[in-house]
Amino acid sequence: MSLIAEDIRVFYGRREALRGVSLRAEPGEFTAIVGPNGSGKSTLLGALTASLPYAGRVTLNGREIDGLQPWELSSERAVLPQASRLAFPFTVLEVVRLGVQAGTAGDRPEVPMQALARVGLAHYAERTFQELSGGEAQRVMLARVLAQVWSPIEDGRPRWLLLDEPVSSLDIAHQLQVMEIARDFARAGGGVIAVMHDLNLTAMFADRVAVLAEGQRLAFGTPREVFSDGILSRAYGCDLRVSAPPPVGTPYILPHAATA
Repeated sequence: MSLIAEDIRVFYGRREALRGVSLRAEPGEFTAIVGPNGSGKSTLLGALTASLPYAGRVTLNGREIDGLQPWELSSERAVLPQASRLAFPFTVLEVVRLGVQAGTAGDRPEVPMQALARVGLAHYAERTFQELSGGEAQRVMLARVLAQVWSPIEDGRPRWLLLDEPVSSLDIAHQLQVMEIARDFARAGGGVIAVMHDLNLTAMFADRVAVLAEGQRLAFGTPREVFSDGILSRAYGCDLRVSAPPPVGTPYILPHAATA
């Protein structure tokens, strides 16, 4: 009951964006994908969600995703893209209901409001989506994917959240809120895979981290295992130092110099 990617290769024309990347994510864990711009993070997530053509093998809860129908995939995992645009003036509540219609909570009409409350936007239910700020829209879309896989475990099978830069438009307080939501989903038995840019947030919340560089997996393990000076400096092409402030000992990362 894992999400497993084996030897994933993705081409954009003649350019090989991913070069044989493998990854194993477990339910009950928050798995982060980090790396510099252009390293293949979102491309890997696109392969994991079957939204991009790829070579290799991806299995979700024991089944290969390229053999699953869209409705089967939508009942197993929900995907939060980097950005979402709507052409029609749906209300916030209507947007979240789209997740319920695509997922496994169709017989639970209370779920959309519960999902909005979870992201702190229950009082925005009747606003139109176009009225929202970028950060508010991002949280509404998170509520939509939460509603799609509202129960982290359904019929004994884990559900999955696949999130592409889920905190990119958010202030610090809402970044922490979203990360806690993702971690709580994993702690309840679901699986979470998130593309992340903020290494310190990743160190605080992730159980496992895949570090990508130039379309390859450079390292995979716990934050303590992979957040080292050598690995991160090599991945990002600049001199980085990793420190652990007492007493918690959570790693944090600071640039060592202003030039690459």
